[in-house]
Amino acid sequence: MVDVVFEKVQKKFGHVVAIPGLDLHIRSGEFVSLLGPSGCGKTTTLRMLAGLEHPTEGRIRIGEREVNNVAPGSRDIAMVFQSYALYPHMSVRENIAYPLKKRGVPKSEHATRIKAAADLLQLGPLLDRKPKELSGGQQQRVALGRALVREPKVFLLDEPLSNLDAKLRAHMRSELIELHRRLGRTMVYVTHDQLEAMTMSTHIAVMHGGELQQFGTPSEIYNRPVNTFVASFIGTPSMTLVPAELLAEGGLKLKLGAHVFDLPDDVVEARPDRVAPITLGIRPEVIEVGHGPGVAKVRIVEPTGHETIVILDIDGEDVTARISGDTALKAGETVKFDLRRDRLHFFDAGSGRRLNRDIRP
Repeated sequence: MVDVVFEKVQKKFGHVVAIPGLDLHIRSGEFVSLLGPSGCGKTTTLRMLAGLEHPTEGRIRIGEREVNNVAPGSRDIAMVFQSYALYPHMSVRENIAYPLKKRGVPKSEHATRIKAAADLLQLGPLLDRKPKELSGGQQQRVALGRALVREPKVFLLDEPLSNLDAKLRAHMRSELIELHRRLGRTMVYVTHDQLEAMTMSTHIAVMHGGELQQFGTPSEIYNRPVNTFVASFIGTPSMTLVPAELLAEGGLKLKLGAHVFDLPDDVVEARPDRVAPITLGIRPEVIEVGHGPGVAKVRIVEPTGHETIVILDIDGEDVTARISGDTALKAGETVKFDLRRDRLHFFDAGSGRRLNRDIRP
């Protein structure tokens, strides 16, 4: 059981700075997702941890040992790739056993380790098959089994579910959650899929432009995003961000288009002297449609079964709402709406920095 620590880690490719300076502390036994869009630096970060890329500056530690100049095979880590990277001419048993042969593990231990991995991943009946005889999910489990038999201190997973269909991805997410629970080992998982990160992780590192934007639990990331990037990246449907104003007129108020709403006095860190332009963040579940002081036009209605996504036109701004799946709303009609004032997000209009004191989950 070991911590993984990045200390002021920088990575350059020629004159291009991919990671300007990363400080990240992953505690022992955590499942941490590196989450962000393509080009954000998450895979580069994982590859530096694996030893496949070398940091330009800074230190990487696994446990108490600095590993900057340690070969990948000596870092006591195991990596699962997006492509699975199975040997097609080998059976499942031989694929799982391959790392044991490479590491010089005594043959007397092979059968025990292979059986333990196969039992954990329900691969027992498949041990004599070749990869071409397996489904995508089965191949993924073999790749995990090959990592498991090494009994590493840290597991690294690089978008391992991206080649699977939606139903199989959901199933494999559950299997990975259970696998982490049983093993209790540190796992670092790269993904661009915020649903994967939210459902599997103990902590999420949200990255953008090579920089760590926020590191926290899924609840913290969702309910207390530190800036507009994190706020808009997390959540399905995503948070609506619209220009608004905070007013100090006898009490704190929110001006959204032509609408003015009373706010709790302690909702923001610093009360404006009179008027302060802000970016308002509205989660779909925060809008109450059908009653309230506000008036909006229904622009789009998207039934999804158990719920309906509604796009409202509020004084020229599109705002997404989530309501019950059983609705008679039609595009073009006018409806009343209200906002849950204690669940709104306020950001500085210039920097995008979060202004809230707190958002109650």
